[in-house]
Amino acid sequence: MGSLFKPKQVGPTQGDVERASQPYGLTGPTGGITWDYGAKQGTATLSPEMAVLADRLFGRAETQASALGAYDPQAAAQDYYQQYVAPDLMREQEQQRLAMENRLLSQGMLGSTGGMLQSRGLMEAQEASRRQARGEAFSQSQAMIDAMRQREMADIAQAASIYEAPISLFQTGAGVGQGIGGIMASYKPQYQQSGFMNFATTAAGLGMAAGGMGWKPFGP
Repeated sequence: MGSLFKPKQVGPTQGDVERASQPYGLTGPTGGITWDYGAKQGTATLSPEMAVLADRLFGRAETQASALGAYDPQAAAQDYYQQYVAPDLMREQEQQRLAMENRLLSQGMLGSTGGMLQSRGLMEAQEASRRQARGEAFSQSQAMIDAMRQREMADIAQAASIYEAPISLFQTGAGVGQGIGGIMASYKPQYQQSGFMNFATTAAGLGMAAGGMGWKPFGP
């Protein structure tokens, strides 16, 4: 009979607070998160649109990596020199040689020892210019490698940031649960008497009132 007189709690129980405090699943433009409370594990997923964009960036990074593997700096430098440097440089140097020959001819020094020394000096200076131009072409090829690597790493970084975007929702979802659980926990438990207890209290009260008025209960 003791259980019949046990007060009944009204309001949130400890179990209610614990369940309300669990992290909430959320969905955003970049994706969403879900929780497996039994396994104590959360899962983040990308939206289909963002997943396509991230996969495209990773694919472009792989293409850059393949291009880097096949890139030959020496061959690239030679191609750059022949295509962009040599035509103008050779034309300029040819004009320099013709101008010197004409000058030496007008001075009567063409074929002389002094004329030959001047021609040799010009040839050596022109060869030095060609070496410098080849060095600059090689620097250009190295700069191309650096640019390709930077593009590869930039694509990887952007793809990674997209994949990681939904992770921030974990903290938000946990904060929502903690906030709601905190509000519920702030309520103090209240208790009410059971139905049988209410009946007994009421009957006792009526009995006391009847006694005061001189009434007697039925029976012997």
